[in-house]
Amino acid sequence: MRCEVPVLSGYDLVVVGGGPGGIASAVTAARHGVKTVLIERYGQLGGMAVVGEVQPFMPNHINHKTLDKPFYTDWLRAMRPYMPEDTPPLSAELGEWRDLRISKEAAMLAAEDLCLAAGVKILYHHTLFDVKRENEKLTAAILHGKDGLLAVTGKVFIDSTGDGDLAAKAGCDFEFGDGKEDCQPMTLCFKLSHVDDARRLPGDELTRLFQEAKKDGTITNVPRDGVGEYHSLKSDIVHFNSTRVAGKNPLKAAELSEAEMEARRQLRELFHFLRKRAPGYEKAEIHSIASTIGVRESRRIMGLSYLTIEDYDAVRKFPDAIARVNYPVDIHNSKDGGFTFRPLPDNDWYEIPYGCIVARNMTNLLLASRCISTDHIVNSSLRVMPVICSLGQAAGMAAAMAVKVGKDPSALDGKAVRGGLIEHGAKLGPFEVENTKRTNWDQP
Repeated sequence: MRCEVPVLSGYDLVVVGGGPGGIASAVTAARHGVKTVLIERYGQLGGMAVVGEVQPFMPNHINHKTLDKPFYTDWLRAMRPYMPEDTPPLSAELGEWRDLRISKEAAMLAAEDLCLAAGVKILYHHTLFDVKRENEKLTAAILHGKDGLLAVTGKVFIDSTGDGDLAAKAGCDFEFGDGKEDCQPMTLCFKLSHVDDARRLPGDELTRLFQEAKKDGTITNVPRDGVGEYHSLKSDIVHFNSTRVAGKNPLKAAELSEAEMEARRQLRELFHFLRKRAPGYEKAEIHSIASTIGVRESRRIMGLSYLTIEDYDAVRKFPDAIARVNYPVDIHNSKDGGFTFRPLPDNDWYEIPYGCIVARNMTNLLLASRCISTDHIVNSSLRVMPVICSLGQAAGMAAAMAVKVGKDPSALDGKAVRGGLIEHGAKLGPFEVENTKRTNWDQP
């Protein structure tokens, strides 16, 4: 059976995935005059910051000085009109990193504001179905919507799907998880309201209660060592990054469905445990539950360069660097309830070269999410949203340069892309830091 697929043409850049990397890519390219369309499977932008309710944004800074590119700052500033008036100053206003609490509503509205102001065409409720390619060049992304299939053509494509779906459908080489068919566990975030903040226990005391509940069977299977609590915008609302689902393949829909249900089973146990045993939670109510489970790891698409843990340990710098990272290796162990943290040296960072965001098998495909070309371990350091914004801005800059000079992104000089980013405010040049010692990796 054959059917005619309608074609949406006339766009220079096609971005698939409306998370932090996709937003940054689309806005950056559009601001440089590139006709851009952004495709998102949900009805809102923001990715895990919105549908996954992941917060706070993890730090990427040296002694309060952010290493992130200007788009991240733009996004934070655009959130401010939608935040409560008593919200603490954001990084954008301080020029530095703080414990950054946001609301998913502010993140979503701000992302859409930025895209519309830049002239980005947004296609909501469209899922990637297939691709069309000619040799080593993508020519169209074939989408599925409520009204059927739609082919969107372009000169350059950016994969910001997180899972690397666009690149995989194009036939690009990739690695999966730790190379042994195992990925970091998935987490469903949630918030509780009506919490008496003044009576909440310190983290170590709550962990003791949690361990006791595991021993007596109140908690039957929440494979964590402790409860992950985070402050929210209001003192009586607490954010939880506490469920942990291991052993499921996030690329298989049936297993992803099982993971969602298992995460909600864990959520129920945690909720009842907190109300019965944790001071301050006696009157707690479920405030919100993320719309989808958060996936930390899946595909990593092979690029023209490949970043390794050896590069991380050496805090390696590259002449074609398009992003800097100071966030540590942060692996959620799938075999037990613990974590693996591997901090960087004080006052230093590693860099991501341009080739890591250029797909090896497609000349006109860029990567702007956690699916970039790295090994399993270092990927756990760069998967946080501020860094993904930086990768997106770099991909958007590269796409704009490629369109303007009539080349594919794979033919660009990465040093020229770096230069373009610096010209537009990216912190990729000399960076002076005060030589002080941090006592832990997330000290604000």
